[in-house]
Amino acid sequence: MTDKRRAINLKEKIDIIKSIESGINKSENARRKNMAKTTVSTIWSNREKIKQESENKSQRIKKIRNPVRPDVDQALIRWFEVRRTENIPISGPLLKAKAEDLFKGLHGGDFKCSTGWLERFKVRHNINVGKVSGEAGDVSREAVVNWLTEKWPGIAQNYSYEDIFNGDETGLFYKMTPDRTLKFRGEKCVGGKQSKLRYTVWVCADTTGSKKFKLLVIGKYKRPKCMKNIKNLPVIYKSNRRAWMTSDIFINYLKEWYEKLRRQKRKILLLVDNCAAHPKNVDLTNIRLEFLPPNCTSVI
Repeated sequence: MTDKRRAINLKEKIDIIKSIESGINKSENARRKNMAKTTVSTIWSNREKIKQESENKSQRIKKIRNPVRPDVDQALIRWFEVRRTENIPISGPLLKAKAEDLFKGLHGGDFKCSTGWLERFKVRHNINVGKVSGEAGDVSREAVVNWLTEKWPGIAQNYSYEDIFNGDETGLFYKMTPDRTLKFRGEKCVGGKQSKLRYTVWVCADTTGSKKFKLLVIGKYKRPKCMKNIKNLPVIYKSNRRAWMTSDIFINYLKEWYEKLRRQKRKILLLVDNCAAHPKNVDLTNIRLEFLPPNCTSVI
């Protein structure tokens, strides 16, 4: 079984890109690296961005000073990696305290970790500040593993990667301001009430990323003023009074897709979450609807 949760570092990504460029196909790369073919396909699709990131990192490394205490540096980064795999938030003061603790354990005596030392450590290991978000940390790993090992192989066995699709909705709060800002030192950061004006966007693609459907955008108004005199949109636009996905919109979307598949004599598998707008009693012979287990969507 491939490791679905293993983080793939930049060097591994570059190795995969070079391997594909040398003539080794994606399936063989996935087998050698013990990862899903879809992961390899995603890496290949983003190869230019990954190459640029690798080049930028190489240029940064040339300017980075080597640590005075390499053993403390390595022990601290190993500790940091383990804590992050456990989704534990790490602050600057906590990192400094851990560095001092590790120094004492390795060398004895006291070591005062300065802000400069911490900043150089962060640069050496490409660490920056990020906002904790999402619900993936609350997902039951046992439920995920059971679904992937016991149920998923039987579901997917009769479908090629190009015939397996995943679709999901996301909210686009188009008037909401960012929740972070640059500020003067000592300035109190306050903000007003955030706008709740939104569109709902349905996003759907196959597992290879080669087939990406036109976005389905759901707004509050049937004929928004901003669309006046516009005859062609780059998206499919639907409406209801709350700008949400509804079972009627979802079923009509599937029926239009079904007609195309029927003419092509093609059958596909569509993975969706089990929200109320995705009814389970849809009977379309060319589309098999499969519902992801509850509360596991963010990981699976």
